[in-house]
Formats: sequence, structure tokens, C-alpha cells
Amino acid sequence: MAIVTAVITKDAREFWAKLFGGLLGDPSTTTNPATPEYDHRIKFFKIGEGGFVDPGTGEVPRVPDGALRRLSTPLIQDIDAVVDATRPVLDQRYALDQRGKFQKTLSPSDFTFESPSTLRVRCFLDFGEFNNDGFGNSPRMWEIGLFADHPTETGLAVDEGLMVAYGTFPLEVKTGAIQIENIVRIILA
Repeated sequence: MAIVTAVITKDAREFWAKLFGGLLGDPSTTTNPATPEYDHRIKFFKIGEGGFVDPGTGEVPRVPDGALRRLSTPLIQDIDAVVDATRPVLDQRYALDQRGKFQKTLSPSDFTFESPSTLRVRCFLDFGEFNNDGFGNSPRMWEIGLFADHPTETGLAVDEGLMVAYGTFPLEVKTGAIQIENIVRIILA
């Protein structure tokens, strides 16, 4: 199990300031099914094979970047494995077979209030989940992102949303023989 202290993304900081300032509608209606575009709850996580760098001494986690952004869809932030495919070929960080990703819906029991300013989110991969990176390999995971509905964009794909937190961690390799649990800590300070 990895404890991942995630950075709050640039877009989440902007959105939350507008939400709490009443600039994106009435915060009391944010869980109202009639206004789902303002549902600010964290709904899913993505875990991926990006998020590492090799400084010449072997692969290590990259410093988490709260400003990662898809170049093909500039209004969407995402994990580095997804963002990398949108970079110009000469600027891509990872080989094609190093960009695997997996998305999973979170449940209310995955959230714990830890302290006056910290939220813990349990991101769990069971035996049958993400055992193949799409190229027949066991996924080599280095990064994780937490997502909510996007506050201003509509018509997004099910794997797109507002990335509210992003973190990197030491290498984890997923196979069908193991479960992986990551605890993502979001510190609101």
C-alpha cells in the first residue's frame, strides 16, 4: 500500500474558489440531480503508467504536476499517461506501451476525513482489475488522479472530468495475483 500525498490541480483550485464564492451557481444545489453539471463530488480515480522520470540512475517518480493538461483538449487536465499522447512526438515522455491507464468509480466508503484539512481517498485495485496495460504486459504504475464532474464543460467522455488531485508514487506492478491499495491524501491548506 502506498500513501500518496497528492497536489490539488490548478483547475480544481480555480473551480473551488468560484464555487464557494457563488460564481458557479448555488452551492446548496450541487448534489441536486436537476443540476448535475455542478456536482462537485470526487467520483473516480485513474491510475497510470506515466508519472516517472529516469535521471540516469533508474526510474523514479516524477514530482507531481498540478498543471498537467491535454494539448488536444486544452480545457481538460489528466494524468501524464493520457496527456503524453497529446504532446508532439518529439516531446513525448513515454513509449507507446508505457501509457496504460485504468479508471474506477469510487464509493462513499472510500472517503475518510483525516484531520482539520486532510481528506483520505482509498483507491483499490482488486485481483481482476488492470492486469494488462493494453500491450499484454503487467501495468507498471507510477501515478494517480482523482476526478469530479467538470464544472463548465458538457458532453465529455466518461473518462474525462475535472482532475482535482494528482500524485505520483514509487513503482507498483499489477498482476492478477495481487491487489493494490493506494491511499491518496488531499491536504487543503
